[in-house]
Amino acid sequence: MSGEPAELSELGGDPSADVGKLNPDAERMEDYIDAKPDRSARFRLKKNKDGQTREQDYSKSHSRIVFPTFQYKMSYRQVGKCIIINNKNFDENTGMNVRNGTDRDAGELFKCFRSLGFEVVVYNDQTCEKMEHLLKQASEEDHSDSSCFACILLSHGEEGMIYGTDAAMPIKTITSLFRGDRCKSLVGKPKLFFIQACRGSEFDEGVQTDSGPPNDTLETDANPRHKIPVEADFLFAYSTVPGKPFPCLNNLKTEECFCN
Repeated sequence: MSGEPAELSELGGDPSADVGKLNPDAERMEDYIDAKPDRSARFRLKKNKDGQTREQDYSKSHSRIVFPTFQYKMSYRQVGKCIIINNKNFDENTGMNVRNGTDRDAGELFKCFRSLGFEVVVYNDQTCEKMEHLLKQASEEDHSDSSCFACILLSHGEEGMIYGTDAAMPIKTITSLFRGDRCKSLVGKPKLFFIQACRGSEFDEGVQTDSGPPNDTLETDANPRHKIPVEADFLFAYSTVPGKPFPCLNNLKTEECFCN
């Protein structure tokens, strides 16, 4: 047997038990192989036209569901209307202070949205009744030639509420005016609401970080060619999370960080 490779049977007992005697690295190799995940289910044999067989990877097609990409049509004749309600001064009975710095915010937002192609209108110091009336008028306008609609509310607020100069009113009262069953010409089009206001009474102390803000992306599967919910295509951007009163920790500077 000298000079010839040994047969496993000559080592006696269970061949697999003595595999390390043949090759010192065999046991380590066996552990390495056992540790590799079994991906056999990923592959299936498939015959070619010439009769040969080949392996085909089915893992991706079986584990991923790919949805068609949806994009809003933004090629209408007009970008759309943008209404800015800037409430700075409030009646004494509301207990709300003057919102110093809000005029600068309104001015910067006016320039920003006008540069984007919006038709921008600013209304200062509006009561609840006036806010609802002017937005109801806007919802009844014909937006057929517009790509979207935007509304910016600069005021005091509470959770789910926005202040007019005389009292607070539900934000839902304003946004519901643009639902699909009430504003037909904006069905399937973006309706953007930016709300610079407090949302409660808990103070947000903040936390220091050296990382930048996440690059979030908004995706939607809304499709105007099919039946969609009456409250579809709304985007709500708040300056604070629920329960937090102060829009930002900016040491009471005149500019609000949300608007910047």
